[in-house]
Amino acid sequence: MLKRGLAGLLLITVLWGGGVLLFDVPEYLLPGPLTVLSRLAFLNANAGLMGHVQVTLIEIFWGFLVGLLAGVMTAVVFVRLPITERLATPLILLLQTAPKIAIAPLLLLWLGLGPAPKIVLIAIVTFFPVMTGMVSGLRFVNKSYLDLAQVLKLSPWQRFVHIELPAALPTVFAGATVATTLAMTAAVIGELMGANKGLGYLLSAGQENADTASVIGIVLVLSLMGWLFYEVFEALRRRMESRFSDV
Repeated sequence: MLKRGLAGLLLITVLWGGGVLLFDVPEYLLPGPLTVLSRLAFLNANAGLMGHVQVTLIEIFWGFLVGLLAGVMTAVVFVRLPITERLATPLILLLQTAPKIAIAPLLLLWLGLGPAPKIVLIAIVTFFPVMTGMVSGLRFVNKSYLDLAQVLKLSPWQRFVHIELPAALPTVFAGATVATTLAMTAAVIGELMGANKGLGYLLSAGQENADTASVIGIVLVLSLMGWLFYEVFEALRRRMESRFSDV
C-alpha cells in the first residue's frame, strides 16, 4: 500500500508541475514543485524547519499518548460500570462536537502559549475514536472465552490481560488509525491560534507574508507526516487483526 501511495504521490507531483508549466500559472498563485522544494530548503537553512517539525512531533506524541491512555481507561470503566457511560456520554459528545477551532482559544487562555494547550487539544480529538474502538472490542468478546475465564477462575485483571485486551486491540488500533489524522489537524489548529514554534506557526507566518511557496510546502510536510502516521497504525491494525482473528 505504501508503494502505491508513493507512486500516486509521484504522479500528482508530475501533473502539478506539468500543469503549472502548461498553463503558465503565476508563482504567487501556485508555484511549481521545484519552487516549493527550494523554499523548504531555504526554511530549513534559515528558519530552523526541522526544529519546528520536532516541536510539532513532540506535541503530537504526548497528546496522542494521553488521548490513547485516557480512551482505553475510560472504555474499561464504561464497560465495567454502564451507569458511568450514561452519565458521561452527553459531556463527551458535547466536547467532541464542539468545533476544535473554538476550543483552542479557551485552552490558550487557560494554559498559556506553551505546548500544554496543543497537547490537550490533540488528546481531546484522539480520545473519542480510541474510546469507542475499545468499548466495541470489549463488548464483543467471544462469550466462550469469557465462560472459560469463569471456569478457570481468572481474576478480573487476568481476564482483561489475557482475553479482553487481545480481543479489543484490533478495534483500538482502528480507532487510533483514525485519530492519527485528527491529531495532526488539532496540532496545527493549536499552533495557528497561538504559538511561537511548530509547523502551524510557520504556516501562519507564511500566510501573513503572502508566501505561497512556504504555505504549500508546510502543508505538504504536514500531510506527509499525517500519512506516515496513518500508515504505521494501519499496518499495526492489520497485524493485530491477523494475530487475534480467532479471538
